[in-house]
Amino acid sequence: MAGSNKKKSEFTYAEGTAEIEAILDEIESGSVDIDVLSERVERASQLIKACKEKLTGTELRVSKVVEELTAQSPPSEED
Repeated sequence: MAGSNKKKSEFTYAEGTAEIEAILDEIESGSVDIDVLSERVERASQLIKACKEKLTGTELRVSKVVEELTAQSPPSEED
């Protein structure tokens, strides 16, 4: 139970997309019991939302760094 201390929302983007792929494969294979299907779909939905949030956060951080680098760059001598 060493991993039980880790919050569900604390995962990498790669882990999230891997779990989404696994759920999708399971659903597409038809091996998901109908009683479990809604749980899998809900989990996939949560993961998609969390991955989108990670992408948005990363995009904002990268944009900020690029802005800072651009502001620090000396003006080019294009006459």
